[in-house]
Amino acid sequence: MISKFVFNTQDLKVKGEYKDQITKNIRITNVSTNMNPKNNCLIFVNKWSNADENNLRNIINSLILLSENVRIINDKIKENNQIIYVDNPRKHYASILHYILEKNKKAKKYTQLENNITIGENVIIGQNTIVEPFVLIDHDVTIGDNCIIKSGVKIRKCTQIKNNTIIRENSVIGGDGFGVERDLDRSTIRIPHIGGVIIGNNVDIGALNTVVSGTIEPTIIEDFVMTDDHIHIGHNCKVGKSTFITACVEVSGSVVIGENCWIGPNSSIIQKVTLGKNSIVGIGTVITKSFGDNEILAGSPADNIENFKRLRKVSKKLVKDFF
Repeated sequence: MISKFVFNTQDLKVKGEYKDQITKNIRITNVSTNMNPKNNCLIFVNKWSNADENNLRNIINSLILLSENVRIINDKIKENNQIIYVDNPRKHYASILHYILEKNKKAKKYTQLENNITIGENVIIGQNTIVEPFVLIDHDVTIGDNCIIKSGVKIRKCTQIKNNTIIRENSVIGGDGFGVERDLDRSTIRIPHIGGVIIGNNVDIGALNTVVSGTIEPTIIEDFVMTDDHIHIGHNCKVGKSTFITACVEVSGSVVIGENCWIGPNSSIIQKVTLGKNSIVGIGTVITKSFGDNEILAGSPADNIENFKRLRKVSKKLVKDFF
């Protein structure tokens, strides 16, 4: 992941709520998750577990936000990092990250090309790639060879698009997702999304799609994925190789869809659900839990097709007997 900023923990003392806990001056250059932690990062953990104790045992020089009731067993985690105890780690992560990004904010320039194409700084566009009129390509974007970016597309910061990929009309790739926390006074704070998007080779993204930036790590669309029009793919999702997503599908945040799946029109998938490879999701299906490989799913809430048919048969019998 690209380094986003440089920040010293002592600078947080100006935010008075933390000044009594800041005992180290550590250089922070990025963010990372508690599942995949890295050194010199801002990290938050909402619910501390044995897995977190294990994952963070070798991390150094990081700013770690924990709930007030957490008790760390491994003293090295406390010795090697700056720990701050707060009432809501995710909310304070958002607040601190906003503060860091604002302090590191630098004015970047856009270049206006012919046909109303707007290009940011540090943009790389590969050979034989076609960019149609009225496209915005934001800062720190890489687009591979032989791609087609159709008219009206918006590609936001820190997006990587590989070779032979098409982004169709008026799609938005890499915009901020709907990550929000409430403060004690019920005011809202949006969580910055700096993970970006990675779109693989030979991908076809339909018109009027939104593929949202990852919060910390990238949203990933693997090779040979095809999406129809009017599709939303939320932050932190991963869509497996050769999967087809048909019109008007809504995929909530942190969903993992396996390889070679077919997702039917108007389906919805709740956040943090996993679908195994070779899954088939019927029209209008609402998926509220995870399923394994090779499932055929239907209904609301979704179930495999055998159970769905059995339930419909029982329902019809009950209705018939009642009347």
